[in-house]
Amino acid sequence: MKLARRSLIKAGLASSGAIGFAPLARALALADVAIHDSRWSFAAPAPAGRVIDLVDERRNCWATIRSGMGRAQRIEGLALWSDYVMIAHELERRGFRRAAETRQGRLWRFTLLRQNQRIERDNPLA
Repeated sequence: MKLARRSLIKAGLASSGAIGFAPLARALALADVAIHDSRWSFAAPAPAGRVIDLVDERRNCWATIRSGMGRAQRIEGLALWSDYVMIAHELERRGFRRAAETRQGRLWRFTLLRQNQRIERDNPLA
C-alpha cells in the first residue's frame, strides 16, 4: 500500500471537522458548493452537496469555477487570499455576489450567493 501526503491530508479532513470547526460545518451544511484547499488539513468540506478541491482546480486550469457552478445558489469556501480573489472575481462575472468574508489565520472564509439570494438573519459564519 502506497501512502501519499495528499491522501493522508484528505483522510484527516473528516476527523478534523469535529474539533473546533462547528461554525464552518454549519455553514457548509447550507451550501450547495464547498470550496477548499486540501493542502490545509483543517478544512472540513464534507456537509456540502458538492465539494471542489483547489488543488484539483489548479490542475484543471480552474475549469469548474469558470463554468459558472451550474444551479448553485450558495458557495462556501476556505482558501488563500490569492485564490479567493480569483474565485470571487470569476463568479461575480457569472451572477454571484460576496455575502461574507472573514480572515482565519492565513486563510479567508467566504460566502458567495446568487444575485437573487438573500443571506439569512442569523448568519452561520458568526
